[in-house]
Amino acid sequence: MMKHFNRLACATAFLTLAQFSSAQAGTPLIVEMDQSQPMLLTGDVGSIIVGNPSIADVSLNGRQIILHGHSFGETNLVIFDTNGHKLVDFDVTVSHNTSNQLSLFVGSSASPAQRYSYSCAPSCEVNMMVGDNADWMGKVVGSNRQKNDYKTGVKTSDLTQKSAANAVPPQ
Repeated sequence: MMKHFNRLACATAFLTLAQFSSAQAGTPLIVEMDQSQPMLLTGDVGSIIVGNPSIADVSLNGRQIILHGHSFGETNLVIFDTNGHKLVDFDVTVSHNTSNQLSLFVGSSASPAQRYSYSCAPSCEVNMMVGDNADWMGKVVGSNRQKNDYKTGVKTSDLTQKSAANAVPPQ
C-alpha cells in the first residue's frame, strides 16, 4: 500500500512540475527585422521586461503592445499586469526576410572577402546589415546623415556663401 502511495505521490509531483514548467515557459513569437507586430493584451500593463532591447523592443498603447524587431537574434518579453501577475511570456526570435536581399561578396586571394548588402524590390538599393564592410557602411551612414540634414534644413543646397556682410536686405 505504501509503495503504491509513493508512486502516486511521485506521479502527482511530476505532473504538477510539468504543468508549472509549461505555464512558465515562453511562447515562441517571431517578428521580422525592421518590422512591427501589434498584439492586444487581456489586462492593464504594469511593467514590461525585454531581455535584450537591441534585438527587439515594445511600444505600449493602452492594452495594445507593438513589438519592434531591431536585429537578428533571440530574446524574451515578459509583461506583468498592475498587480504583478504575468500576462504574457514570449521567447522572441527576430528573423530577416531575405526574399529581396542581395549580398555581394568582394575579395581576392590577397584580401578577405567583404560583404555589401542590397535590398532589391524591384530595383536594388543599399541595405546596410551587420557584418557589411565597415568603411562602406560609414560612407552610407554619412550620406544618409547629409540627406537628413538637407531634409531638416540643417544644411542647404544653395551653394552660395551666406554671411551677414554680403546679405542683401529684401526690397
